[in-house]
Amino acid sequence: MPRARVTVVPAISFLLVLSPSLLTRADGATRTFRQASAKDFEEGEAEGTAILPNGEIVPGLVTARAAVDAAFVWCGVASRDGSTAYFGTGDEGKIFSLPLKSGPPGSAPEAARKLVTLDAAWVTALAMRRDGALLAGATPGGKVYAVDVKTGAARPLGVVEAGHVWALVRDDKAGVTYVGTGSPGKIFAIDDKGRSRQVWDAHDKHVVSMMMDSDGSLLAGTSESAILYRVHPNGQATAVQDFEAEEVRAIVRAPTGLFVAVNDFDKPASGAMPATPVAAKGTKIVLSTSGPPPSAGTLPRPGQRKSRAAVYRIEADGRIEQVFALADGYLTSLQVTADGAVLAAAGTDGHVYRLATDRTASLVIDMPERQALSLVRSGADVWVGTGDAGGIYHAFAAVAGKGHYLSKVLDAEFQARWGTLHWQGNDVTFETRSGNTSKPDAGWNSWKSLAARTSTEAVHEAGGGAGAITSPDARYVQYRATLGSGGARLRGVTTYFLPQNQRARVTELTLADATASTGGATGTTPPAAAHVPHSPILKLRWKVDNADGDDLIYRLHFRAQNETIWRPLAGVIGEPLTKAEYDWNTEGVPDGLYVVHVMVSDERAQPGERALTAGFDSVPLLVDNRKPVVRGLTARYPTLDGRAEDDASVITQLEYAVDGGDWHLFSPADGMADELSEPFSIRLPTLSRGAHAIVVRATDSADNVGAASLVFQAP
Repeated sequence: MPRARVTVVPAISFLLVLSPSLLTRADGATRTFRQASAKDFEEGEAEGTAILPNGEIVPGLVTARAAVDAAFVWCGVASRDGSTAYFGTGDEGKIFSLPLKSGPPGSAPEAARKLVTLDAAWVTALAMRRDGALLAGATPGGKVYAVDVKTGAARPLGVVEAGHVWALVRDDKAGVTYVGTGSPGKIFAIDDKGRSRQVWDAHDKHVVSMMMDSDGSLLAGTSESAILYRVHPNGQATAVQDFEAEEVRAIVRAPTGLFVAVNDFDKPASGAMPATPVAAKGTKIVLSTSGPPPSAGTLPRPGQRKSRAAVYRIEADGRIEQVFALADGYLTSLQVTADGAVLAAAGTDGHVYRLATDRTASLVIDMPERQALSLVRSGADVWVGTGDAGGIYHAFAAVAGKGHYLSKVLDAEFQARWGTLHWQGNDVTFETRSGNTSKPDAGWNSWKSLAARTSTEAVHEAGGGAGAITSPDARYVQYRATLGSGGARLRGVTTYFLPQNQRARVTELTLADATASTGGATGTTPPAAAHVPHSPILKLRWKVDNADGDDLIYRLHFRAQNETIWRPLAGVIGEPLTKAEYDWNTEGVPDGLYVVHVMVSDERAQPGERALTAGFDSVPLLVDNRKPVVRGLTARYPTLDGRAEDDASVITQLEYAVDGGDWHLFSPADGMADELSEPFSIRLPTLSRGAHAIVVRATDSADNVGAASLVFQAP
């Protein structure tokens, strides 16, 4: 039998903000998992314990599951004497009954008994008549049934002109049953003889929720406009509140005011732009940091539209206050507890929340099923009907000493040795287990108690305790805390561990701001461009794979490509480098190709015996600080011949200027600038007779520029 998880989390802001990582560093290489707030604990599982909004884990509720032969349990109601609960289900239109046991039973509740199967797909609403008859609404169709709870005999009580029945409210004094419908959204009244009349037209698609107020009026919530109305028996109606949402799903009155659950679903994407600005809407759901909604006839499935939800409290003078919100999910049912709090069931994650009178919100029931759909309360106990799959959970106070909190699986990221587990609290015992798969399975080590510390090892723990983890080395660990009494408390847990050190590796070394020029793809001389000044600085930059995030240092050496002796470059004498970069001034180095060796170490983050190093050799890097030479300039007007040469870099660009005029690009003899030596022959432009001066300059791939000049006669 699956066991439900019962946890409590803090108020609204926690439910809407993702918890940061719990992994932190202690001194040196030791690391810790720290859990101190309710946000830290919320991903764990609790059975018979609860997490208060202040982060304390205390004895709480346990659950027992009663199986039902149904896909989902959509609605529920308690008998007038509180002895029995009835649940309406789908997708075969069955109604089940279940005795309402109070107190902490020692075993699972009795199996739910099928009372009747109606001629409908879903039982969507239930109500009790004063004479003990059970009234049931269904969909599709507008039928309302009367069921004898002793024999299970069902008969149609009446039919209304609508596609769906979503809500039933019984008025014993008037002898009528009010029916909230969909397609269209209206309220009808059916008397005990089966005669029906229309009371009110919402002019909306659905009336999905109703309750009778103390003055005999009806409070009704609609979909798709999400308006809360007050409807009088004579059909007069006034709007109480308009919400910027899609449906008012549930309504209850508590001692502190009227509470309504409101859902909003993302609209299907549309490429059309509105012709006019969107009109102002009603009260909007405020969040801290495809298919219709459930009320319109389907249960959300994978791929459903994204939704958000909120619970509002409305006071007698009309003051409205949002007291709870879900950033991702929708609400299905509300119920008032014996102490005046409000329970809110959510159709996502199988959660039931408790909204206390002090405005704090706690997660009190967390079931394995994805959908909590219906709530029935008897005394301090609660019954929850679920979907995905159908079940009925009885939630009740845990017996002292039976409460457990199971942590989330804590991931050390690498094989680790486990240290001491410290906690704050009283009357708590711990066990741990470890393994190398992210989900505990048969390959995990069994549960082991913490080892008691000796008197010499013991350290005073203010209001808490500590013990050594005895689970074997592994990547993952999980702890289970047991609360030993009704007064037990657990306020925080710190788990120390030492992961295996991971070797950092340099994976690539490059030159930043490279300025080398290249010819065009077709081999033609590139177009004229502004000269980039040559710099002797090589900006070395390297990438590092640092799996465990240790602080790293670097030391650099270099050697000529054809040599074997390494020479220190940086970080070897004096302080090592702490950044993965170095600007190398090569003015004192002969031109040529050089290899740079980068040594990376985590010695500053790890004790000496654990420190690891790794080395990386770069590809040969060109050092070229010498200018190219232009030789053999000879003018036989209109032709100029010569050669551009460089010892280390290819010639990438040739230009000439006559009599101090503009520079003109020209190509070498073979049409492509791609060699250390490039002969050239230029046909000069038409010049006036007499002496002229010409300058030829050459640029190499290291942006060095060399030039030569010649004076010649034009005939």
